[in-house]
Amino acid sequence: MEADKREVVHVCVRILESLKVPGAAGRDQFLSTLAPHGTACHSRFMVNKGFEYEQFPDGFAGRIPWDSIEAGELEEGLDGEPTVLIDRDLAMVWTPYWVTRNGVLSHLGTNCFTLIKAAWDGNLPQKVEWKICGMTDTARPPTDEDRTRLGKE
Repeated sequence: MEADKREVVHVCVRILESLKVPGAAGRDQFLSTLAPHGTACHSRFMVNKGFEYEQFPDGFAGRIPWDSIEAGELEEGLDGEPTVLIDRDLAMVWTPYWVTRNGVLSHLGTNCFTLIKAAWDGNLPQKVEWKICGMTDTARPPTDEDRTRLGKE
């Protein structure tokens, strides 16, 4: 069980780390974490937007400007220890997060990833791995306390 917990958190960290990688390499890393079909739902009411929905894989990956971002321009990280729940081939990772753009704290909130463990490649049925099949998040503007706590003033 602990190995599975480490694996699902690694998949979630990997998708976040892909945002620091510009171009096709970043997009490929992002896509490598996603199931072939899924949905992302972003609750953006606290940043003056509504709900945003995106289909996996291309709708979700397509919102990132891979070809125009510079290395390290976007960064998203975990804020604290994630809560991980696993039942056989289903996992949920709940974790607060933060996002910077050019080193400035842009927003923060909570990510909730849903992952499925399966043989995603029909040509390699023995290769079973965790993939993100759903993602929901919230976003809010940072407070001065958030900036201080995260060291991103």
